[in-house]
Amino acid sequence: MTFNLIGLGLEKESISVEAQKQLESCDKIYLEGYTVDFPYSPEELEQSLNIKIEVLPREKVEDESIIEEAKEKNIALLVYGDSLSATTHTQLILACKKQNIPSQIFHNASIMTSIAQTGLQLYKFGKTSSMPTWTDSWKPDSFMDYIIENQSIKAHSLLLIDIGLDLEKAKEQLKTASGNKEFKLEKIILTSNIGTKNQKIIYDRLDNIPNEIAKPFCFIISSELHDLEKEFLESLKK
Repeated sequence: MTFNLIGLGLEKESISVEAQKQLESCDKIYLEGYTVDFPYSPEELEQSLNIKIEVLPREKVEDESIIEEAKEKNIALLVYGDSLSATTHTQLILACKKQNIPSQIFHNASIMTSIAQTGLQLYKFGKTSSMPTWTDSWKPDSFMDYIIENQSIKAHSLLLIDIGLDLEKAKEQLKTASGNKEFKLEKIILTSNIGTKNQKIIYDRLDNIPNEIAKPFCFIISSELHDLEKEFLESLKK
C-alpha cells in the first residue's frame, strides 16, 4: 500500500486538486498537530475537505507507527504548509524507502516561501532558526547565534516561534536573548497568518508591536535592505 505525505498549504482550502483526489483512496487520514498553531480547527478542516481526520501527537508521528500501517493500508498524513518543511517528515519518507513501502509527496505553499509577501527577497535569507518556550531553569538563546551569523553575511533571518508561545512572551524572550548577545534590535517584521486572507504584516520596533496578534506568527530580522525592499516595507504602514 502507500504512505501519502500531503502539504495543506496555509488555508484550509489550499490543498492541491491532486492531493485531494488522492485522499479519496486513503483508508486512514491523519493530521500532524504539533508543529504549528493552526489558524483553523481540525473540525473545520474536516468540513472543508469532507473527510474524517485523526490528529496525531508528536510521539505517534516520531515512532513511525503510521509507516507500519502503510504496509497494509493507504495512509495519508496531512501537514500544515509544505509536506517536507520539518525534519521529522523527511525521516518518515526515509523510513518508507528503507522498508520498501511506496510513498508519495504532495507539496504546497509554506511560511518559507510566503514570507516574500513582506517584500524581502527570498534569496537574501540565511539560516532559519526557532525560538523555544523558556522555563525558569531553561532559557536557550542559540537562535540569536543564527541571526548574528546571518547578519554577518548581510542575510535576513526568519525566526519561527514555538507552538503555544504567545506574542507577549515571545517579544520578551527576543529582547532578553538579543541583550544577552549584545545584539541591537532595530525594526523587525512580524507576520501573522501570512499567505492567508487574514494575514497581517507589521514592520516596527519590537516595543511598538501590539500583543493582540493571531497565531501562527513569526519574526523576521532583516539585514541590509535593498531600495526595493525598503520601499515595500515602508508601504506596509500606509
